Amino acid sequence: MSENYQYQENPFIREDLTHLCLCPCCGAPDCGEEYRLLTKSEGRREAVLFGGASFRMYLNYWFYEGITPEEYDRLPELVRQNNECIGWQDISAECTEINADDFLFTLESIKKGSRKGHLDNDFENYYYPVFKSFTQEVIRKGQKLYINI
Repeated sequence: MSENYQYQENPFIREDLTHLCLCPCCGAPDCGEEYRLLTKSEGRREAVLFGGASFRMYLNYWFYEGITPEEYDRLPELVRQNNECIGWQDISAECTEINADDFLFTLESIKKGSRKGHLDNDFENYYYPVFKSFTQEVIRKGQKLYINI
């Protein structure tokens, strides 16, 4: 079960990937849609900044493929919530706890998915290693992982 959490202070920015994030519609730097992965580590809030439209583009690969209901049910929760506009992707969501193991499953699914040919090099070279390292550290330290949209 996820919970919402308000981060009152500005977090320490561990990585800023926004310079890589181009809007999939117009090609501009993600049209100001900035997302954050967040955690609290040793009393300090830490974040990875990235473009929401760019990242959702990776999540949307499964939405239009016409997969069976059984295949859909096996998708990561993060992907299903994105498709259904619930959980972290609910219009009223701001800073929502997400399952760190599911987020790693999502990253692996994107990297190894059937639409891999549609990925740009930025996912494998930047998003994947940064998100994976950040999330593995959250898991190793027993922390919670949040996404702020």
